[in-house]
Amino acid sequence: MKYLFNAFFGKSTFQRNQFNNVGKVQSRLIAFPWYLLTVFVAILDLIFLGSIISGIFRISNGNKRLLTHFELGLLSMISNDDDFLLRIVIIENSWLAKLGRYLNRLDSLGLGIADTIHFSRTIDPLNKRDQEWLIHEVAHILQYKYRGLIYIPEALIAQRFSGYEFGGITTLGKKIPLRAFNPEQQADIFTFIVLSDYNCYLKQEIIEGNW
Repeated sequence: MKYLFNAFFGKSTFQRNQFNNVGKVQSRLIAFPWYLLTVFVAILDLIFLGSIISGIFRISNGNKRLLTHFELGLLSMISNDDDFLLRIVIIENSWLAKLGRYLNRLDSLGLGIADTIHFSRTIDPLNKRDQEWLIHEVAHILQYKYRGLIYIPEALIAQRFSGYEFGGITTLGKKIPLRAFNPEQQADIFTFIVLSDYNCYLKQEIIEGNW
């Protein structure tokens, strides 16, 4: 109910874009239809739609696995989420991710739905780019844990007009709440902090689950 309340009053759509790459007026005009979608998704979350959809896609895909010990080691700084991380399912060569890759004309695609991450190809945990990709998607799964499916339309808004850029080290050095950033910026911040073990205010925000 809390997230439905926030969605209805526009907090999820209009207040998570303090670091937009476009003007405020343009942002709000583009965001309005997404606001309606956000409210709709928040309502669907009340009937646990995320878990239902995730279960269906798990059944219809092969190549399922859990995070490896190495991958869990990369994420060990999130001490409050250890049990949850053990339950995350990875699906490589997912038909859903391949379909998304085709529709978006991308070389590869990853997406998080509820507690499952879909990749359009096999990932190499020792490859740095694949590590970044995996950690970025884990951030979206944590957004689901703490906020429900509502993170999906927020992420779509970010991809369309807010951008991924969060300001780099200069921004990380400031005491800015994690919730001031859109989901894609949050995921990139999460990735940077995990791989660099950079100690900052936002690291504590992540550990406490303030997505």
